[in-house]
Amino acid sequence: MFLSIGRILLIGVIATLTMDILGAILRRAHWVMSLPPGLIGRWVAAVARGRPIQANIEHATPVHHEIVIALLTHYVVGIAFAAVYLSVTLRLGASPRSAVAAVTFGLVTCVFPWLLMFPAMGFGLFGSRGPGDTQIFLSSLTGHAAFGIGLWLGARASGAG
Repeated sequence: MFLSIGRILLIGVIATLTMDILGAILRRAHWVMSLPPGLIGRWVAAVARGRPIQANIEHATPVHHEIVIALLTHYVVGIAFAAVYLSVTLRLGASPRSAVAAVTFGLVTCVFPWLLMFPAMGFGLFGSRGPGDTQIFLSSLTGHAAFGIGLWLGARASGAG
């Protein structure tokens, strides 16, 4: 399989968009409640200013364009994860069009918010001290599973593997 930039972009965007659409459906159904995107943008801005560790990102000074920052970062990370997924499946000789491989990879990516992002935002390991009106552990678990489904759909749509 050839890892073209176009294929990586397509799969990454489809996977991230799938995550967003399924997340919106689950939020509307009141099955999960995720962090407000502005908090994520605020944290990304703090990281860019060299202050990745926050006592509680909710109390940090808001920055201009938090939602735009969050959205752009979300898609860039999704595309980067798609590149890693395609590279790993290629190296292992697995098919990126395997639903099991894609969803498993999506779930593995939960380690990043659970062990890095949430603690750095001041919400503890696995988001255990997240805002009371959210379910950030469950939201990230379902979101990353949806990302995996999107990897599978994107790989099928792009003809990968």
